[in-house]
Amino acid sequence: MADSILERKDRFLCITRAYPLAGNKTYVLEDIKIINERDMPPPQYIPLTHTMDTHEKGTVKRIICVKLVDRQAGMKCICDILFLYRSKRPPQFYTLIGDINGLQMCIKEGTVPPLRAPPPVPTSNLYPSSPDPLHTNAFSKKSDEKEMLDGIPFAINPKYLTNNRTGANDLFGLDSFQILSTYELEQYFNYDFNLERSSM
Repeated sequence: MADSILERKDRFLCITRAYPLAGNKTYVLEDIKIINERDMPPPQYIPLTHTMDTHEKGTVKRIICVKLVDRQAGMKCICDILFLYRSKRPPQFYTLIGDINGLQMCIKEGTVPPLRAPPPVPTSNLYPSSPDPLHTNAFSKKSDEKEMLDGIPFAINPKYLTNNRTGANDLFGLDSFQILSTYELEQYFNYDFNLERSSM
């Protein structure tokens, strides 16, 4: 945007995916409208008239207005914004909402996902009084992985079941795979982890 005849300054429109916001606010960007500079913003919309850092005028002739609402799972929200310079056709999944400073503003809509419950806090009988943070992180990661895999059946790729004429997903036909004991695994993959331990 030109601030004067000889000087031109950039303007940035930013959207955050951080949640909750600063001050524990739970707002979600639900909608954006572009209005003429002299028009009143629609009810419940906030005009973005000035830049955050220098408080200079943000746009010319047109104003971006945003609607922020309290977060609710399943509600409509805006998850991305882009501007087109030459093209008048928005990319797939984007909606053109208007022209501002010679650019075409497009938004991508989505729905707010439900909040995931925090992983369970380990009880005192699982860890000593001051647990190793490395093991604590490993516990949380395993809990998350288990939660993500819940309800997904374990199945063997049919291409490995060469002798299985029934099509059943079982271990028949896996005779070529050698099953090793714990001792045999330790001997075969003899790795001492000294490098990893020294870097802690």
